[in-house]
Amino acid sequence: MSLALLLASFCLSAKTLNFTTSISIDAIEGSGIDLRDIKVNFDSLLESKSSYSIQIGSAVLPENRGTIKDIHLVCYEGEISKQVVACNEGVLSFKDPLASADKAKVQFLKNKEGDVSFTIDNFDLAGGSASLQADMQDDVWQARLKSNNISFSMLQEVLPEFPELFSKGSMKSDITFFGNGSSLNTIHGDAYVNKFSFSNEESTAVGEGVGAKIGFRSKRFQDIWQSEINATTFQGELYFDPVFIDANANPKDLYGRINWQVGSSKIELAPLHFEDANVVHLAITTIIDIEKKQAITPVQADIQYALFPKVYDEYMQPFLLDSNMADLTTKGRLAGSILLDSGRIVETNLDLNYLTFEDNQNRFSISKLNGKFGWGKRYSGKDYEFNFETASIYKMQLESSKFSFSNDEQALVLQQPVSVPILDGAVNIESFKVMHPGNKDQSILMDISVTPVSMSKISTAFGWPEMKGNLSGYAPNVTYKQGDVDIQGALLIRGFGGTTTIHNLSAADLFSLTPKLSADVQLNNLDLISLTETFSFGEITGRLEGSINNMQFVSWAPVQFDAWFGTPETDNSRHRISQTAVDNLTQVGNGGADILSKSFLKFFDSFGYDKLGLGCSLKNNICKMHGVNSFTQDNSRGFYIVKGRGVPRIDIVGFTDEVSWPVLIARLKRVVSTQEVIVN
Repeated sequence: MSLALLLASFCLSAKTLNFTTSISIDAIEGSGIDLRDIKVNFDSLLESKSSYSIQIGSAVLPENRGTIKDIHLVCYEGEISKQVVACNEGVLSFKDPLASADKAKVQFLKNKEGDVSFTIDNFDLAGGSASLQADMQDDVWQARLKSNNISFSMLQEVLPEFPELFSKGSMKSDITFFGNGSSLNTIHGDAYVNKFSFSNEESTAVGEGVGAKIGFRSKRFQDIWQSEINATTFQGELYFDPVFIDANANPKDLYGRINWQVGSSKIELAPLHFEDANVVHLAITTIIDIEKKQAITPVQADIQYALFPKVYDEYMQPFLLDSNMADLTTKGRLAGSILLDSGRIVETNLDLNYLTFEDNQNRFSISKLNGKFGWGKRYSGKDYEFNFETASIYKMQLESSKFSFSNDEQALVLQQPVSVPILDGAVNIESFKVMHPGNKDQSILMDISVTPVSMSKISTAFGWPEMKGNLSGYAPNVTYKQGDVDIQGALLIRGFGGTTTIHNLSAADLFSLTPKLSADVQLNNLDLISLTETFSFGEITGRLEGSINNMQFVSWAPVQFDAWFGTPETDNSRHRISQTAVDNLTQVGNGGADILSKSFLKFFDSFGYDKLGLGCSLKNNICKMHGVNSFTQDNSRGFYIVKGRGVPRIDIVGFTDEVSWPVLIARLKRVVSTQEVIVN
């Protein structure tokens, strides 16, 4: 465009010249360009067909766009008359930091009406080559610039307004400009970028070796530029924090309409589509403030399709690395729309098709989830339905179930109770409400009960020794928020001839890598024969009660509790303890070896006892132990684990009141893993 303005300026001024063989002019000012040190030479003055040359020392471009130096035009076949100033065949040379020429072919024509046209072929532009063709009639003009191998690094070096993030690569383009007077009205064209690299200061937007085809058409309506773009990347690697995109594997398409108001930092996406074929197609509608780097109107995201597992692996997982959804195996498809305002989801409309999510840490799963649901003002009062084939929470399997929901703008509400089969029982969901679905402050409120599930089934599922009895419970107020669960009510386990009650149960970061659990546990009137047989501890008869208060687990390992297990005061049953149980309790309490095999007591199969008891207060990985009563003998202090009764009488005494928790666990594992005890 600089050359077009320069030639137009000369042509408009030429009719004022008094032609001689050689003319020198100090300056010409007009058309926004100032020309200095002008020399015009003619080989022929008598014929209408003339040859001539023009030398210009410098041309100062308007609006501080720079200066072109050493301009030299040689016209081999020209015409100068009252009707036209023309050059049908000529060459042009000039010097400019961005563009230069050494005998580039040139043609131009200016008629008596003031219409101008010119062509410049094969001049240097930003490290590459270009040609320019322009026409102007009655102030209406158009110019077509074709370029090849334009260097981004040179553009950045010469043009201060060129974006700094563009650092490497080249471009081939064919662009046409349309305008009226000094106004530019329309631009359209195509461009190809090759080995394009860029990076912003924060390195949150990075590209390396990118190849792309870009088509665009921009038109100005008063102060609004409306642009249609269509871009396809076919090579290279892109990173937009936190998503990495490999354009070598599959072309990525970006197309749609962008509107911009002149003088504003705001652009409107109306809408802008992103498509990764057979992975995801997303259309975004919003207004973005470029300076503030944020959307200033609600963001409408229309999901034409999202196909799993690729959409999860390539686009979703990077956003979920710090969540419990960071490591999933996925299948299925979803479509729909999401409306966000200030980062919050205010409306959702999704269609789920055979979605499967399986946590690779085996914490949860759901298979073949189907359904449609809408949430928000536009979907208020509508009913929706979901169903799934199977699901699991840790090792507890849930069978096929169907849910019906209604929408009240702020929440999804279960319309009627649902019974979800689990092992040989069921989890009964009496009420269920999801508040603010999809947002950071999303919460779930529900009332649930557990129809008795046999402990033998639970034992098998978790790989525990087989236990008898059943688990049931009622929790009238369960809340789940940001991975935290709080349960009001209690779970009741009927087993080992008694009951175990779990209350004050809560969990934090339930599905994270470090889940936290707290609860209080009460054991009531358990049958010691059933209990010790189950865990191969050695036979003990009698009853057992106990409590585990302030129990806290991290990553399913205990870090704190106050535990006590002992003989109930009201227990009038027969109290006997076998040799195996004596040795095992001795090892647990003291870490010692078999004591019975070293005395005459080895000839007795079992012994009577008055009462037994063992407690542990765990904190900082140290277990402070205590028993039924304290014990003092010969300057030794300890505690009774078993207080004997009858003849022969045996007391089991612990002397170590502080034990490392890992050491205590190792002792327990050692004694319960022994399936058979041989007494020598």
